[in-house]
Amino acid sequence: MTDEKKALSVNPTLAPRTEVTPEDSVAEQGPPPADYAARPESGAPPPSGESLTSTQVADLLGRENTDATTGNDTNRALQEAEGIDPDAGQN
Repeated sequence: MTDEKKALSVNPTLAPRTEVTPEDSVAEQGPPPADYAARPESGAPPPSGESLTSTQVADLLGRENTDATTGNDTNRALQEAEGIDPDAGQN
């Protein structure tokens, strides 16, 4: 073997730790920020395990983003910019 390709020697002191030592610490959630109670609420409903209604989604996204034609116009513009015929998939 050349000097550049010598195998590294194994350190005999390396071993996996199997027991918890005093310097190990458990990650826990700390206290909340001092101004936590004064912060405004996000407006998002708390999770209930149920799906959001269309009204809730519109409220979260803002009413101006819910127009279906806006999304269609955006997709059409993107397809045209990419050189794809937006009408090719329609009959």
